[in-house]
Amino acid sequence: MVLGVPLFKLAPLAFKIVTKPIVDLLKRNVKKSPFWKDQIFLPLATNYNKASVRVRLWNQGIHRNKEQVERSARMSEEAALELGAEIVANTTTFIIGLMAILMQQSIASATEKKKEFEENAESKRIESAILDIRRQVLDLGLTVEQLDARMREMNRTITAMKSYNQASTEVAANNGSDKVSIKVKHNSS
Repeated sequence: MVLGVPLFKLAPLAFKIVTKPIVDLLKRNVKKSPFWKDQIFLPLATNYNKASVRVRLWNQGIHRNKEQVERSARMSEEAALELGAEIVANTTTFIIGLMAILMQQSIASATEKKKEFEENAESKRIESAILDIRRQVLDLGLTVEQLDARMREMNRTITAMKSYNQASTEVAANNGSDKVSIKVKHNSS
């Protein structure tokens, strides 16, 4: 955080350093072009100067009529060109800065959306894995219940066979025949 504060203070200075050559080039080329000079800079500078004189007079509580304001706002062509070039340069700098801020915001927004999309995709993947594991657990539970039912059935069958063998052994003993030894052999094997 300590490093962020000085960098934050240096950002406007760095911006000025980067835009200064553009502004100087604009000022030099504007004075050479008659269109920019006569149509843009001189009217812009004179209107700006009149407005600033009106505001200064109003701020000081001095009331002047239109002619007095215009006389007070007169300036040389060179000063008007310089003021007009300065206004356009500052406007250009402002627009470049605004575009940089908007571009940074759009990049940050796109990064945030991408991060949110990845988080949603990861969340969906985890939910899908959880559902798959739940299905597997339910399938295993069903399989365990089926095996339990088969085991109970086998236990009943075995119990029934033992009862059958005991009953047949008793019947054979009552008859006194050789079938008892066969049945016993069959039972023991």
